[in-house]
Amino acid sequence: MNDAPVSSNSMPPAQSLQRSVLQILLLVLAAVLVLWLLYALRKIILLLIFTVLFCYLIAPLVNVLVGPRRFGPIVWRVPRAMAIFAVYVLLFYGAVQAIDWLAPLLSDQLGALAENAPAYLKQLDQYSQWLARLPGRYRLPLRWQQEFNDWLAVATTNVVDWLQSFALSTVSLTLYLDWLVLIPVLGFFFLKDGRHFRQHFLAALPKADMRVRVADFLQDVSETLAAYIRAQLLACLLIGVIVGTGLRLLGASYPLVLGVAAGLLEFIPIVGPVIIGAISVLVASFASLKIAGAVLVFLVILRLIHDYVVYPRLIARGVELHPVLVILAVICGAELGGLTGVVLGVPVMALLLVCFRHWRELQVGRIVAADEATATGEYELVSSLREP
Repeated sequence: MNDAPVSSNSMPPAQSLQRSVLQILLLVLAAVLVLWLLYALRKIILLLIFTVLFCYLIAPLVNVLVGPRRFGPIVWRVPRAMAIFAVYVLLFYGAVQAIDWLAPLLSDQLGALAENAPAYLKQLDQYSQWLARLPGRYRLPLRWQQEFNDWLAVATTNVVDWLQSFALSTVSLTLYLDWLVLIPVLGFFFLKDGRHFRQHFLAALPKADMRVRVADFLQDVSETLAAYIRAQLLACLLIGVIVGTGLRLLGASYPLVLGVAAGLLEFIPIVGPVIIGAISVLVASFASLKIAGAVLVFLVILRLIHDYVVYPRLIARGVELHPVLVILAVICGAELGGLTGVVLGVPVMALLLVCFRHWRELQVGRIVAADEATATGEYELVSSLREP
């Protein structure tokens, strides 16, 4: 009696089809469960993402303090926990000093902006009326005039709705104030034990070549994120200082407020500079059209120099993204995650490119190995045929 197991190839067609359908259903259910978990835990995942970005931001300072440093024959290293704590103290002290210096000036300018808000709204209404009279002034066809007026009404409504939603979104950010404590706390453990986490993870992999490949991949991801975070931080500082100083020299109103806003919005690629540029020109036009024109020229020149000369050198070779990919990343991020998606779109795109590059290298390695194996087999076959 033959007790050999029956292979799946000898199953009846109906049973094989049922098994395939069951496997597909299980995969779909698993995918749905994973997506549901990601959605249910989206705030925690977002907290972890910002914690990782914070760690990449201050990791160079921690590494500098850790050392090692040589004092004659003695090599001295600072404990990593102590170095992290020292960096936190420096950051806290710097933040307190910056707030103490900037808060009174910002308060004065924001108070003046609030007082002048009714007058600015009236001027905006005058701008809208002037635009509505343009088609009649140039004697355009009546149908075109009506279409333009309809578009202008819709555009005005959309702008007002956007301003309201932006204000509500800004107010809703106060719900995440506890993250100012959670991110540094989690970041302390990530910075302190991150290398141990990585070593344990690599040690759990079964094969040596897999450990080497995964280690290279993690190193590439780390360098990409570090380059992006450092470049963004320097870009925000440069843009904030240059915009605030330039607007003050040009005589524009509220230079400190607009400079700080420009530095913060620089974290949002494309969208942030466009928003702060439009607001700066609009606010300057309330005082003088001549100043508004000067502000427009200044901001255009600044963006050209920064985007095509300064920023590529800040990024260096850590992040290689074509401008088209940056635009697509921002658009996709806005569609999928709103403002958070816009902020995270570019680094996610950079990480996807890193994954694609390593996958392509893996495929090329497999093809080369297969070709070498085929060539070796053919050589052995020819050698065996030649033997007497």
